[in-house]
This record gives sequence, C-alpha cells and structure tokens, in this order.
Amino acid sequence: MTDRRHQVLMAGLGKAGLYDLGPEDDEAVRALADRLDEPTVRRVAHRPAAAGGQR
Repeated sequence: MTDRRHQVLMAGLGKAGLYDLGPEDDEAVRALADRLDEPTVRRVAHRPAAAGGQR
C-alpha cells in the first residue's frame, strides 16, 4: 500500500511540473506515504496537480 501512496504523491508532483526531484525529495515523499492514509494522500497530491494545471 505504501508504494501506491508513493506513486500517487509522485504523480501529483509530476502534474505540477516537478520532475527533477532529488534523493532527499524522494525520501520526503516516502515519509509522507508511510504516515498518511490513502484518502489523505489523494487530497495532498491533488493540490500540486491542480496548481500545475493552471499554468
């Protein structure tokens, strides 16, 4: 399940145009994915994705 939450967060960041993430960024995303439940991850991922679509 953590891998799926990680994928959701990474997809949200990707839709926001954040593709050049470093190892520290990936670790931060993994930490969030480990601590949040699926609905919260989806809400968090939606924000940057929505912001990226408004460019």
